[in-house]
Amino acid sequence: MVPLAAAMLVISAAYATYYLAGAREAKRLESNSRSPIFEFFGATLTGVATIRAFGKAEEYIEQMYQKIDHYGGCTFYVWLFSRWVSYRLTILGAFFTLIVGTVVVGMPNTNASLAGFALSFAMGYSMNVIWAIRRYANVELDMNSTERVVEYTRIETERQDGVVPPAHWPSQGRVEVTDLVVSYAPDLPPVLKGISFTVEPRQRLGVVGRTGAGKSSLTLALFQFIRASEGKILIDGLDTLKITLHDLRSRMAIIPQDPVLFSGTVRTNLDAFGEHTDEELREALERVHLIQSGSNSVAPPSATASGSTTPQPAKNSNPFSSLNSPISEGGLNLSQGQRQLLCLARAIVSRPKILILDEATSAVDMHTEALIRESMNEEFKDCTTVVIAHRLATVVGYDRVMVLGEGKVVEFGAPWELLQKEDGAFRGMVRESGEEQTLRRMAMEAAGVFVEE
Repeated sequence: MVPLAAAMLVISAAYATYYLAGAREAKRLESNSRSPIFEFFGATLTGVATIRAFGKAEEYIEQMYQKIDHYGGCTFYVWLFSRWVSYRLTILGAFFTLIVGTVVVGMPNTNASLAGFALSFAMGYSMNVIWAIRRYANVELDMNSTERVVEYTRIETERQDGVVPPAHWPSQGRVEVTDLVVSYAPDLPPVLKGISFTVEPRQRLGVVGRTGAGKSSLTLALFQFIRASEGKILIDGLDTLKITLHDLRSRMAIIPQDPVLFSGTVRTNLDAFGEHTDEELREALERVHLIQSGSNSVAPPSATASGSTTPQPAKNSNPFSSLNSPISEGGLNLSQGQRQLLCLARAIVSRPKILILDEATSAVDMHTEALIRESMNEEFKDCTTVVIAHRLATVVGYDRVMVLGEGKVVEFGAPWELLQKEDGAFRGMVRESGEEQTLRRMAMEAAGVFVEE
């Protein structure tokens, strides 16, 4: 029986190897097809109000069905592979038992007890071989999840080393960019192609340009989210490439295009590390006009079962009337304008020397934009400000305007000076904006130029 058992084991292992070569890839497809279902479900759940408002529910249901069908197809082939190998191993085990029984019966001088033991061993051995191979196959297929985790562990992470800058850095806020070349990946073409400019301390720089000109890429480069392949970015004379990322990003402030808020309270979103007093936080909210001046941000306490009092925000009131007012994940319980103003208040609390705004007013109404512009003019007078704007009215009154085009600096200078160029890019953008007279008047007032009517 030993040669027969060894032959069965070899043949079963050959079947298993042949089976795993295909089942492994089918299992990968099944795993990859499961993730889009959960992602699509989460995105749909977040935007269900918008989907219903536009009457697109049936389309989203159909898309979900398509993703589930794709996952079901992949799962079907995984089970098809499993049935394929199970059928062949079962047939092989039956042949092994038949052959062992034939040999036992044909052997002379074999008593009943020995024959029974041999047949029992043959049937048990075949089943144990089948289950051992299937368990090994299941372990190898389930290791697909581990394989994906290992791939994430091999992703290159940001460097954490570097020079720790002085505690007072940046003290002035001078930004100097020299021949900056930036790409999103080493094998991709550069999105910033050797741009150079200088922002003096306490100056306000507006960055404008067409879609794809490289405005947001400049913001990412300033914070080292994408590293420069060539050139330098100097802040108060220190090369940002040599500074630790924590110090670089913690000592500058940014108000992104999509306001980032965290689940918690108004207080935790304004001061995540508890470094400021309630009075400072209330003052920041007043500066951005989220609460009225002199209002109390602490709601009246309500009694609890134990007799203690816990601050609770009043119902149907301004959500910013209390620093303990809840903020849902992503700030979904606030309007887009309120989120932007809350991010602006967070920047006011941090008191940075350099402030970056990446189209922070792109999704707010004109009134909210006017409030943001007014707050910036009041609160960031001693701060170097770089504003990436999609509305020319936001930056036409600034000290300098930089026009980007295809990753290069097209124009750089004072807004009124750029408007004097006959074929200038900035003048062309103002002419196409539909509010040329208003923008020219704002630029004249900022430059102190008065023309008699």
